[in-house]
Amino acid sequence: MSDTGERGDAGALKILTVCSHNRTRSVMTMAMLQRNLDERLGSGAAIVRSLGFGPEDIPSIPDAVDAMRRRGLDTSGHRSRKVTKDNIEPADLVLTSERDHVVKIAAISPDAYRRSMTMPEFLALAEANEPLPGESLRDWVMGLTEHRTARDYINGDVAEIFDPTGSAPRAFEKSVVGMETMCEQATRLIAAVVDPAPVRNRFDFD
Repeated sequence: MSDTGERGDAGALKILTVCSHNRTRSVMTMAMLQRNLDERLGSGAAIVRSLGFGPEDIPSIPDAVDAMRRRGLDTSGHRSRKVTKDNIEPADLVLTSERDHVVKIAAISPDAYRRSMTMPEFLALAEANEPLPGESLRDWVMGLTEHRTARDYINGDVAEIFDPTGSAPRAFEKSVVGMETMCEQATRLIAAVVDPAPVRNRFDFD
């Protein structure tokens, strides 16, 4: 799975995953989240891309490629891409691995800051804040961070995704399993905004 191409569906949800070098965490979360959303919402309903802050056009690390291959996902064609103002601002939701990534995004695009969270941060906020009926993903996401100030964010305790690069095989796989669980949870929460369950009244019968 490569994120170098662009789909032409202007109505699709636009989601970005971000890590330090766009070679490990963001690549794996991109691949797993894209498959989950395709299965839940239908192919083309959401576009998941990944970015980082390191050099461009470098492949994923072999451990990440192997971990995805074990899950039936091919990330061998991925090449790293760097966060820019132009590629971050169209996103409805930006899921980073670390708080520092959110801070860097804010410096590049203050507008994107409100839509950027670490993956664990997003999961915690999303679980506690149900979307309003008819609310778009972008508006719901911005509501999650409405009261987040830059000072509190920098000095606060923000959950992050551990970087397994260089870890022993068993430790690496354990980290991937954790990311896999997060992607499943994120899929459920995003789908609840886009495709909410129908509301049944007391006179509805099977």
